[in-house]
Amino acid sequence: MSDTESSSEGIVQKITPNFIRRSFALKFGLVLLVMGLSVGIIGFAATEEVRTQTQDNVEEQFQNTAVQQSDIVEQWVTQNKLSTKLISNQDQWGNDEADLELALENELSRLPADARNVHLLEATPSGSSVVASTSLRADSSALSANLQWTSEMERSDASQVLVSDVYRDSQDSASTIGFASPVPASQNRILVVEYRLDELADSISPAKDESARFTQVVDSHRTVVVDQAYAGNSDREGMTLSTYPVQQTVDDANALRGTQESASVKTAMAPSGDFGLNEEYTVGYAPVSGTDWVVLTHAPSSTVFGFVEDVQLYGLIATASLVVFIGGIGAALGWSTSSSIDTLTRKTEEMREGNLDVELNTSRIDNIGQLYDGFADMRDALREQIDEAERARKEAEVSRAEAMEMSNYLQEKATEFSVAMEKTAGGDMTTRMEQDGENEAMDTIASEFNAMIEELEKTTGQLKSFSEEVAESGDVVLQSAESVRDASEQVAESIQKISDEAYEQKDQLQTISEDLDELVETLEALEAEQQAVDFGDSLTQFRTVATQLQEAADTSEQMMSESETVAGAAEEQAAELNEVSSRAEQLKRYARPLGDILDRFETEAEHEFVFSGGPSQTTRTQEESED
Repeated sequence: MSDTESSSEGIVQKITPNFIRRSFALKFGLVLLVMGLSVGIIGFAATEEVRTQTQDNVEEQFQNTAVQQSDIVEQWVTQNKLSTKLISNQDQWGNDEADLELALENELSRLPADARNVHLLEATPSGSSVVASTSLRADSSALSANLQWTSEMERSDASQVLVSDVYRDSQDSASTIGFASPVPASQNRILVVEYRLDELADSISPAKDESARFTQVVDSHRTVVVDQAYAGNSDREGMTLSTYPVQQTVDDANALRGTQESASVKTAMAPSGDFGLNEEYTVGYAPVSGTDWVVLTHAPSSTVFGFVEDVQLYGLIATASLVVFIGGIGAALGWSTSSSIDTLTRKTEEMREGNLDVELNTSRIDNIGQLYDGFADMRDALREQIDEAERARKEAEVSRAEAMEMSNYLQEKATEFSVAMEKTAGGDMTTRMEQDGENEAMDTIASEFNAMIEELEKTTGQLKSFSEEVAESGDVVLQSAESVRDASEQVAESIQKISDEAYEQKDQLQTISEDLDELVETLEALEAEQQAVDFGDSLTQFRTVATQLQEAADTSEQMMSESETVAGAAEEQAAELNEVSSRAEQLKRYARPLGDILDRFETEAEHEFVFSGGPSQTTRTQEESED
């Protein structure tokens, strides 16, 4: 999304009230309202545009009708002028011997049906008289035949055709118009052709389906020259030779002469009883060239612009229908969508409150349906996660309980082992660590510890026997110097064996010391790994015992060295008793400290250390024999 779109959305969000932003129905309703207003405005504007164009077309058609009727009248006048002129140009009208009346009859028969009479007049000082006529008696006065208008003709202009005003025929009072043209063959004669106006009125009459429309031809004096009612195809009473009631319309029509406009329309004229129009009407007008006449076409505005009004009405109805349709469809869609969203919102609230058994079913397959499916999947996934979390919590509680139990167990075992090691460090070689099979590592430590203590106990017992034997041997040597002299070789051999046994005991002491060191390291590692295990001062006491055992081994080594020296001296100086006694004293001196050290340890039983020979063995053997 671009920065412009983000900025636009931010502005919309700022100007939109929160209560609208929080409601989908309100937002959708506003959108529908905007759409309805937009469609309504566009529809109204389009309808108005169509109405305007249609009205312009109707006005143009009405205006064209006036122009066409004006052209018809102009052509009718022009044609009649030309016919009159052509007839007047004949030379026979100056010959009195010719049968002029018959000639006029012949000319009348060749004229259109609306030609009523043809007269040949001659001007005299007393007035015009009839020379020949198709309807008047010869020598009759022109005044009696309503032909006095011919006196206005300028006889000097031979090309002029004079058109009379409309008048009533003297015989049948029919609306008549005369065309007069000078006769070139005679200076004082005039040819007059009279035409009935009913044919002209009929030619400008509207079609049968336009009976509400009527046309009038009015001269500059507002006299109605032609009224289509005269043709007999109108229910309206004719106004021929009456005064046209609206001067402004006639003036506006005459004002078009000499302009580029050939016609115009007035769309809204006030009702007029003179026309029999009791409603607003429309008039189209156009001047008739070559005359002072204007053509005025009238029709009720409701008839002229009825189609325009229908177009406007239908356009407004269509616009309103479209707005209602959009509103209805939008309302139905909005209600359905809003209802689904509200339902989903309520169910989401229930889910948020912890109800994961809420039903999220819908028959919709659109985006709302997909949203339902998504929430249903999320609900199932959330429920599964909660179940997994619950199982994990229970497992964690079990693990925690097991860990606490193991910690307590290790703490108890550590305390138990610490007590055992303290007793062992205090010299009690009878102490053993129990193996309960609960923890392999602790059982291994107990097993190794017990094995080590058993070995240590055995070695300690042997050392005790060894020290006692050494002491006894020293006493025997001191008491039996003579025997020693005699058995110097045996003493040397015994000392050698003692040396060998001492060497072995030294190795055992070193081995036990090393085992104690390893045990201490193992216990230190266990204490570091298991924070619940605390051996306290037991490790220090074990280190002390190991040091003492090492010292005992060193003492044994020194004793072996002395024994070897004594053995050598016994072999070399077997005769020297004092030297042997001195060496025996040394043996007793070294044997007693070793015995004192070993007496500190408590064991289950003494392990006898047996010499294979020597004075003490000999003495014991002798004593046993005596017993």
